[in-house]
Amino acid sequence: MLNLVRLFRVVLAMSVLMASARAQQHIASAVQAAEHARAEMVAEDRQKKMLADADQLVAMAQQLKSAVDQTKKDELSVQVIKQADQIEKLAKSVKDRMRQ
Repeated sequence: MLNLVRLFRVVLAMSVLMASARAQQHIASAVQAAEHARAEMVAEDRQKKMLADADQLVAMAQQLKSAVDQTKKDELSVQVIKQADQIEKLAKSVKDRMRQ
């Protein structure tokens, strides 16, 4: 009888451990799925931001071209130089974001 009680305790302990291991596997799977979904959302947001910045770069470049077309041969306005600097900064941020 004593051996039967001991055997029962061992079986009970093993089943508790197995249930705990299965629960941990389910939790790990859920965490991994959540991390994957989060990574996809971050990548999607990054892509949207890059597209918006690229559109803004095109618009700024067109404005700069128009401003340069209106200047005379030997002069550039301070505003045109500032526009070129802004374009350069935005292009650098897009480039850096692409490398991430």
